[in-house]
Amino acid sequence: MYKVFSKIYDKFMEYSDYGAWEKVVESLIAEGKPEGKTLLDIGCGTGELLTRMAKNYQCHGMDLSEGMLKVADKKLRHRNVRLYLGDMVDFNTGFQYDIMVSLFDTVNHILSVEELISHFKSVERSLKDNGVYIFDIVDREFMNEMFPNDLFVDDRKDLTCIWEHEIEEGIDYIDATYFIKNSKGSFDKVCESYGKKIFTPDEMKKAIEESGLKLIKIIENNEIAGRRNVYLLKKMA
Repeated sequence: MYKVFSKIYDKFMEYSDYGAWEKVVESLIAEGKPEGKTLLDIGCGTGELLTRMAKNYQCHGMDLSEGMLKVADKKLRHRNVRLYLGDMVDFNTGFQYDIMVSLFDTVNHILSVEELISHFKSVERSLKDNGVYIFDIVDREFMNEMFPNDLFVDDRKDLTCIWEHEIEEGIDYIDATYFIKNSKGSFDKVCESYGKKIFTPDEMKKAIEESGLKLIKIIENNEIAGRRNVYLLKKMA
């Protein structure tokens, strides 16, 4: 048993439609009308979205995992993309951006309303005037559908994922176990544990208002990775 999720993350996400995410982001960027093309991907993981966005934007990425950033750095070595190790709850890369994004319900990994407010304030400070922030979150219905009987299993030819779920003091905790086929034909075991918080619409509204950001739009997307709400926020000049 060992904890090296970054090494199998791309395998786990191999069926994720990053191209569809790119289209959603581009559509909301067009609607938000930022004045430039600098972009920060918060929770960039192994850099899959950045490989696409870097074609048209001056991109930076940030993640809490050194392992994820090492994989991203290899993917992006031929592109001028800076990567930062940082916590989305309170961060400052030293730059301001026209566009910030955080996808795949990364914001749900923030575990309190107070930390959510801190996150949005960091975003506000790091956005240029008229800059936009695009992110998605999932709700309780999503979690209930994903974890009937508090269990999710994804069994593939060369990868089996078992997620065990429980709710404690308002936080969803997931213990994930992955069995991935190695070059010898046997399976390696990888374990990862994390928490998620389901924020109510009122909690989201309060946190956004306290940060000084303006809510422009919320869209519901059912087509990419289960039903989720995608937010477009803007820093008004």
